[in-house]
Amino acid sequence: MELDDLRRQWQQPEPTVPAAFNKAALAQLLAQQSSSILVKLRRNARLELAINYAILPVAVAVAGWAPMLWVRLFGGLLALLAVVCIGYFYRKLGLLRKMDNPDDDLRGHLLHITQGLRALIKFYYRLTLAMIPVTMLLNMVMVLTTMRGPVTTFKVSIIMAGLLLMSVLIYWPVAQGTHWYLQRLYGQHLDRLEGQLRELDEEAGPRVAESH
Repeated sequence: MELDDLRRQWQQPEPTVPAAFNKAALAQLLAQQSSSILVKLRRNARLELAINYAILPVAVAVAGWAPMLWVRLFGGLLALLAVVCIGYFYRKLGLLRKMDNPDDDLRGHLLHITQGLRALIKFYYRLTLAMIPVTMLLNMVMVLTTMRGPVTTFKVSIIMAGLLLMSVLIYWPVAQGTHWYLQRLYGQHLDRLEGQLRELDEEAGPRVAESH
């Protein structure tokens, strides 16, 4: 049942006033087809999970058999990041599955889960930004291990200053790009879900008030 159908039913006069969030009605609401909000969230999470599973063996191979130190370090970091992301997406899918099994407090249950998803999205965002200085450190290792001639304090200072400047310059576009990416894949769907739940609650509230 679509939200519009459920909304129209609540707006129609009835001899008895239904509960604000009837369990059967919400179960029908959440059991939508491929265009539903929850299906889109699950699909995006599974897609990213599959991508990280594909990255992991490649990163492990690079970390174990690359000829240069900085490349092996990069491969190890990428493998570690893939493992963290795999755990992250399993956690996210677990929360999405819980939406199909609401407790007695349906609205509180759904809001608790959406808040959990918001927290996971914030973690992903912060993790991405944290990778900027880590990547810069790897770049520093690459430069120092491939540099010709003696490594002096002056050279190290110049390299550090350049990498710091690069970090500052790329921070804003990376932050904006990551925010856009997460909003497109997850945020917009959570916005819709939370908005629809609030709207249904607001419409159900006056009906309950009118019955007293």
